Amino acid sequence: MLQRDLQQDLQTRTLALRDRIAALARPLDPERLLRRPADGGWSVGHVLEHLCVTSELYEPPIRALLRNSPPDAAAALREWKPSLVGGLMVRRFENPKRMSSPRRMVPARTPRGGVVERLLGHLDALQLILADAAGFDWRRLRMRSPVVPLFRFNLGDAFLMLVVHAERHASQMERVAAELR
Repeated sequence: MLQRDLQQDLQTRTLALRDRIAALARPLDPERLLRRPADGGWSVGHVLEHLCVTSELYEPPIRALLRNSPPDAAAALREWKPSLVGGLMVRRFENPKRMSSPRRMVPARTPRGGVVERLLGHLDALQLILADAAGFDWRRLRMRSPVVPLFRFNLGDAFLMLVVHAERHASQMERVAAELR
């Protein structure tokens, strides 16, 4: 897949995610936003908080990587492939099987005020970062995981993981919200 094609796909998916999450979460009153499902899992608000924490862990190192790397005018037309670690993580997120969250990413007991709009702001920021990153070689630029520093992956992996992770949790929120009716 060409990097430009991955970028366009991720931007389209991020916009769809933003619309999907806004339509799901904005109508929920505070009580329903915090109501946990029968299985004791996270409420919609807790999932939103988890996604905010994830964004806040990933955005700064991605921005720093872009700020400190030379642009590459031909990058958009280069082939992009996931790294071993990035590919494994994406496949894990695509699997609907329940996963535990790393301690740093577990949401607070009570989600922050305005968590819905805060997450939508993070998705808007991701759209801008994806656009800003177009002139960089996503396969060549590598970063450490802000959660598991032993893991290293390329910039395209980071972008793909953020989107697939959010899609996974959007499905989770839909299931939880369906129980609220």
